[in-house]
Amino acid sequence: MIKHYNYKKKADPKISLRIVKPKIVKDAEQLTGMVQGMDASDLEERFARALDKKGLDYYFRVAMGGRGDPGWKELDFLVISNGYHPVEIEDITFIHRGKSSDDELKDAMTMDFLKEYNPYPVVHVTNERLGDDDSADLVVREMFL
Repeated sequence: MIKHYNYKKKADPKISLRIVKPKIVKDAEQLTGMVQGMDASDLEERFARALDKKGLDYYFRVAMGGRGDPGWKELDFLVISNGYHPVEIEDITFIHRGKSSDDELKDAMTMDFLKEYNPYPVVHVTNERLGDDDSADLVVREMFL
């Protein structure tokens, strides 16, 4: 016995319109790529904005040693709040072998360079904690109550 197949008709699009409420989204983040007149990554700019909102003084890209000399290093931020707080912003999207030993050496060099100011230990802030302005604000609040 042969059965006849009845095709289902698709609904007429004019009739099946549904009212869809628009989604409210956050304003797009406007990054300039600059901090204190110097080029900056998006992570560094978010951190700097959070420091500015909190009203904290800081230096950006502190050169340790003569810039361009062999062995010179650059500190991302030196925040001044009841002392000196060296801060390194790290994008850990790609992690290389030996990175932790390099970080320890750079931290030791930073502490030696800033020893006359009696600084706090170097704080490393990763890209995971600086995903947007709200999380950057939270990081700064946690660091500088």
